[in-house]
Amino acid sequence: MNETLLALYQLQHIDTQLDELVSSRGELPVRVEEMRAALVERENILAEIERFAHEHQAKVRALDTDVTDHREKLEKYKKQQFDVKTTREYDAITFQIEDADRRLNEGTETMARLSMELENAQADADAARNDVAQLKEEFDASKKQLDEVMLETAAEEKKLTKLRNDAAKKVTPQFISIYERIRPAKNGLGIVAVRDGVCGGCFNAIPRQLVLELNRGEKHTVCEYCGRIVVGEPIAVAVDGERVKIVYEVDAEEAE
Repeated sequence: MNETLLALYQLQHIDTQLDELVSSRGELPVRVEEMRAALVERENILAEIERFAHEHQAKVRALDTDVTDHREKLEKYKKQQFDVKTTREYDAITFQIEDADRRLNEGTETMARLSMELENAQADADAARNDVAQLKEEFDASKKQLDEVMLETAAEEKKLTKLRNDAAKKVTPQFISIYERIRPAKNGLGIVAVRDGVCGGCFNAIPRQLVLELNRGEKHTVCEYCGRIVVGEPIAVAVDGERVKIVYEVDAEEAE
């Protein structure tokens, strides 16, 4: 019997068990990853809002200082206006009053706009924090559930993974490459055995002479219909054991 083909079929047998093990966990792993991604996205949004709010707080504080400074200057210039003695001095102080008044109005309007934007940002941040808290609570609960499921199957997965690595070492790189290319495209089934003259993957007939050659256990073929690697039934029996034959009971009246 071809030892490489036998090891390759063993590899498929182990991979099928691993697939069933992963499948037994249901959609929980995928859901947990989706929740993790949603949580990270929401945390990034919150961080961006908080950064925006922090920048606006700094701008509002700076503007508040400027507005106070312009207001004090305006009051000072208005008092100085009564002490001018010449037209030139009056024009100069009038210009300073008008400039300080303009700067004061611009600063006040800008500060009002920034304060409104800051208030909205703080409200958005509060809403985002609530979303993050809720998502984190849901994520933690699902992650805990997944950890429990993973713990239940960890020992079996570790054992199967070791068996898989041992089997893979016995298969030539060429066969491994072909197998790993076929398997994902064929619902996890990259190599099958001929069964009752048909491909064990797609159940299309295989020429009788080729079946005889395959059943000697020394060669393989590639199914012309589904593209899977096909080996002889003796290899499958060596790995899976003998098939249980199904006996159909026929009613006596129907038999007549």
